Amino acid sequence: MTHLNDTMPTNLLATHRKYAHLTKEERVMIAILKSQGLSNRAIGRQLGVNHQTINNELKRGIVRQIRRQKFNGKTYDYPYHIYSYEAGQNIYLKCHQRSGRPRLYYRSKLFLQLADQLMFGEFDEHRYSPQAAIYKARDLMSDDSLIPKSVVTLYQWINDGVFRTSNLDLFEKTKRKHHQSHPQAKKCLGPNIAQCPQVADQRSEIGHWELDTIQGHKDGKDSVVLVMTDRFSRVNIMRKITSKTAYAVNHFFVELRQKLGKNAYYRIFKTITSDNGSEFSELTRVHDHVFYTDPYSPWKR
Repeated sequence: MTHLNDTMPTNLLATHRKYAHLTKEERVMIAILKSQGLSNRAIGRQLGVNHQTINNELKRGIVRQIRRQKFNGKTYDYPYHIYSYEAGQNIYLKCHQRSGRPRLYYRSKLFLQLADQLMFGEFDEHRYSPQAAIYKARDLMSDDSLIPKSVVTLYQWINDGVFRTSNLDLFEKTKRKHHQSHPQAKKCLGPNIAQCPQVADQRSEIGHWELDTIQGHKDGKDSVVLVMTDRFSRVNIMRKITSKTAYAVNHFFVELRQKLGKNAYYRIFKTITSDNGSEFSELTRVHDHVFYTDPYSPWKR
């Protein structure tokens, strides 16, 4: 017999990915559509899954509830069954935890006990490292399939707490030095870019310059080019300097100020913004309005 809802057109909710399990949101939609009286086939078309998938899900998430009714001073219980998306999701998660290949250490109880004895020094007078424990276990055990192939797996089991042995019990591991990956603290060389005039940030007038250097091979022998870019016009001034040092940078600005004159110099170069490179560490000696970006943030120029 054809249900009335079987004639419904396919809905735009059909976004289910093929060969994928139902999600919690899809189970919620199943509960809503089922409460509206739709058939399994109609719900399947709405979600883009086979009707048998809907049937299996309804069986999985079925729960028994009781409706109580009072009549003439007596209470009557009427049990009925309804689909609960929460029950279906919980049962799915519980079954999903048991899926997949079981971990090797579930079948390697003998190896776990032996490895603990070796690493604790309980087997003989020596304390074995995880790598040495694997080699020793291969000599003592007849079934190599119960022994992990890689020492990385053994370290992972130690981190997961599978063994009695912990990282503190591994003598060599506690002696290893861990190098800091983050850079050392660095302070700003002068006034911060946050103190720069607002007109410079707005890029509304000429005279506010960004400063940087370009060098080929960083061996101290290659040429260095000083690059200045106007924030408003994007005009570039490039000048080859003798070295990537504060003296060479300052020498360029001293010569430039002598050629232009002090008044013209400050009309053209109203502000200068640079990063915290060592070659810009003494810029404040040759210019009155120099601003520096935050440490390790040269892109903020």
